[in-house]
Amino acid sequence: MAKKHALNMPLPQTEKLRVTYERQEQTLRITWQGDVSSQELREGYNQIIELVRRLKPVKWQLDLQKRGTIKREDQRWIFEHVFPEVLAIVNDDVFVAVVLPVFLMHDLVSELNGDELMQEGNFLIMQHFMYPEQAQRWLNEMYQIKTGSNV
Repeated sequence: MAKKHALNMPLPQTEKLRVTYERQEQTLRITWQGDVSSQELREGYNQIIELVRRLKPVKWQLDLQKRGTIKREDQRWIFEHVFPEVLAIVNDDVFVAVVLPVFLMHDLVSELNGDELMQEGNFLIMQHFMYPEQAQRWLNEMYQIKTGSNV
């Protein structure tokens, strides 16, 4: 479970990536915007992984509404390397609410076989939303079902 504590490390911030941790909601919010190169994407996710090592967040809101499309190999890298590493670090189920237009969701998950979203009995559970508020409600509901808590 994500612990409530002071955040003593810088959060990744560039003109294309903004990361915040909402302590009250216990949610890691990641917002990408603009055209993102392979290098920017990989550097950004590597910084996010370092943050995950510290916070171990199980609730993520990934806002891709304003991000340009990325290369298919970069998308595969996220699913094959980032998400399995996150599952190993957090060592719990991780709920990811993806905020993006409906017509882009198919491209995001079309090539997955599901193995990328499992790690030693823990799952990365991903759901698509049109609006951040819907995404947060779902995250809170899933967390409450899993833990019996109200955060």
